Amino acid sequence: VSTQSTWEQKTPAPTRMPQDSDEEIENESSRPLKVKDAEAYATLTADVENMIVVIFVAPWCTLSQALYPQLEELAAQPEYEPVQFLAVDVDVLPEVAHKSSLRSLPTFRFLLKGEELVPTYSGANPDKFRGCLEQAFAKRNTLMAEYDARKAAMEEAEDEKDDD
Repeated sequence: VSTQSTWEQKTPAPTRMPQDSDEEIENESSRPLKVKDAEAYATLTADVENMIVVIFVAPWCTLSQALYPQLEELAAQPEYEPVQFLAVDVDVLPEVAHKSSLRSLPTFRFLLKGEELVPTYSGANPDKFRGCLEQAFAKRNTLMAEYDARKAAMEEAEDEKDDD
């Protein structure tokens, strides 16, 4: 009988966290993108085109360290290409962490146009995180389809108006 918790069985030993760089925002193709200032965070989370997944982490948090490599793997999967993954180190951006009312680490937010798609998830259960991600992604797809349908209807109405 294993004495390891479910988390220990599914999660590798702590490895690494996002490293600081001199740039305010790391390379735009980096996944997850490591946010270095509050202004960049505000701009990125207000994106109207992409779903945003924010992970709040800290280098001293072993759960953050353990989950981060799995997040990198998920972010690299082709089906999540339309999702922008952001990493926020709460020690580097305490004001962002405070405004986000964090209670524990790691914490995840799932946003579209600055609004939460699903409730914030705090914890390090990879299966629960994936479930939240899939639920948010499905809601994003539904909202985007509705938006596209409304846009097409408006364009069609405008074309009919021009024909008159």
